[in-house]
Amino acid sequence: MIPENLILTLTESRSKVPFPPIFEALLMETTIELLREAGARLPTKIGQTIGIVGGIVIGQAAVQAGLTSNILIISVASSAIASFVIPNYVMSASFRLFRFGLIVMAGLWGNMGLALGLAYMVIHLSGLTSVGSSYLTPIAPFEPYDWKDVFLRLPFSTLAKRPTQVKAKNKVKLKMKR
Repeated sequence: MIPENLILTLTESRSKVPFPPIFEALLMETTIELLREAGARLPTKIGQTIGIVGGIVIGQAAVQAGLTSNILIISVASSAIASFVIPNYVMSASFRLFRFGLIVMAGLWGNMGLALGLAYMVIHLSGLTSVGSSYLTPIAPFEPYDWKDVFLRLPFSTLAKRPTQVKAKNKVKLKMKR
């Protein structure tokens, strides 16, 4: 259950915006992407300043002008910050592009569109291969032994055997010297 005060605050914030949520979200995501690209192409200190100050000024001005709601600013900023968790830039760029598709699908079909978009992503990733093994290995072809390095990095002493997707004759790894 969502508290009544929070629901009232959310509806009051949304009631002042003349645009549909999909247009509002695409506008803010495009603005964030423009700020990110501008910051990447400028010298380091200026680029960081442009990104921070530009985000604050544009976000505040958009809320005061009634172009967007506070809640959307928070969610777009959260997703922009979360995109920095991905260490590989190319993978980060593909997730950023995929986010636009998810916004459109969620705007058109709601939660069902979001579920269909995520299902499409999982189906697509499970069909990809890299160097002869599935892209989602060891999760998609379920290999419980290989899960030792999926979510937590266990000590090397627990990794005595090679991963199952490696088609090696010798399944046992050599001992490392210390």
